[in-house]
Amino acid sequence: MTAWLIGATLAALALVPAGVHASDAMILGVQTHFAFTPPRTDAKAFRSWMARARFTSARDEMFWWHVEGPAARLEMRQGAVVTRDIWRTMPAGFDPLLTLDFGYGAYDGGGQPRSAAARAAFARYAGFVVSQAQPQVRMVEVWNEWNLKSGARPEGGSNGDAADYVRLASSTYEAIKSRDAGVKVIVGGIGDDLPDWPWTRRAIALGLLTRADGLSVHLYNYCMAPGRVGADELIERLDALRAIMAAAGHSAVPVYVTEVGWPTHTGKCAVSEADAAAYAVRFMLEASLRPWVRGIWFYELQDGGDDPANREHHFGLLRRDGSEKPAGCALRELGAQIAARPRMIARVGGVTMARFAHGAMDRWILWPTSGSVDGSTVAAVTARPDLLRALKPIPVCGLEQGSLAPQPDGRSAAVRLPPHAILVIDIPPAEALTLEALK
Repeated sequence: MTAWLIGATLAALALVPAGVHASDAMILGVQTHFAFTPPRTDAKAFRSWMARARFTSARDEMFWWHVEGPAARLEMRQGAVVTRDIWRTMPAGFDPLLTLDFGYGAYDGGGQPRSAAARAAFARYAGFVVSQAQPQVRMVEVWNEWNLKSGARPEGGSNGDAADYVRLASSTYEAIKSRDAGVKVIVGGIGDDLPDWPWTRRAIALGLLTRADGLSVHLYNYCMAPGRVGADELIERLDALRAIMAAAGHSAVPVYVTEVGWPTHTGKCAVSEADAAAYAVRFMLEASLRPWVRGIWFYELQDGGDDPANREHHFGLLRRDGSEKPAGCALRELGAQIAARPRMIARVGGVTMARFAHGAMDRWILWPTSGSVDGSTVAAVTARPDLLRALKPIPVCGLEQGSLAPQPDGRSAAVRLPPHAILVIDIPPAEALTLEALK
């Protein structure tokens, strides 16, 4: 057990990571699949949930083979049109991420574009698509998981060589910037690169980040040992990546987590809906403390199918019928607040406390970060007994929550935080809490 004091002074709240400001809000989005024929995401459910959740982005594709046709003619067709037209119906402030990807049969057998001719054709497609998707598209991602056996059409997938990808990313960057220098070009789209980012290290050494507005990665761990599944391992992996980038002289390059999620199917590597929700919220909380994480896209908005045993059918925040899973509910309730970054944070030992804007109140969220299997205990102490008596944990979508129990002295309350729990408290902005080690 670990015990801490929470008092009513501002001094201990000076522990704010350098660079964390509310103005540097994270982009918060979901993966959709409007590019598929037929679409795997319901447009009505998408618009409704995005408005209620106040998410600002979605990630989708305009496949190369839906754009280029015979005689190298470029034309928006099929899923590319669907994606573009749905994005155009979204309100002001919507900032989608367009993934440019997958092979076209006229080049390199429909696999990853490695030859000079294929790279030139891909860059031409990229520039055309970006020009046709204006004014919504101001952010693009070059390819999807080049480093894994995926991402080619037809069955030409392979573990792509880092040098080939760096060449493709560089030529695509130049093609897009020559058309519109204001479009952000994010490179990587890196699938799980274990252990310790070997493919990414090689790509960075070959110059990947010299022509890039950001590096994008995908993070999954649902098939790891039970003690490693969840948010903490992914945050460790992100911190390791950041150290690699800094050592290579690229600490100014932001990181975008363009896929993260946990499947709720039945069978091997499944997680419960409750656990998926807890992991998603905890991942967001920890990411909000890292100003170099500029965006998160949860994979995915809506379940992709109805087979209960098919993992790929059950990553959704929403079920196939459009109803919310706990993760969808929790991110709708807390996501936009967390993405705005904390106003103040304190981290002592195994407990983190963060203060977020929440309308007329401030929302304080506490969570254990020690990795203890027993969780953590804190003691709330204040010179304002009336404030202490008014504190009530805010339930959020069935997430496991910490408890707050007033003590006989009238000035303190015992707070219990199980390992995957959070404690949410709303407090007037003029008031404050601190985190101090128990003497």
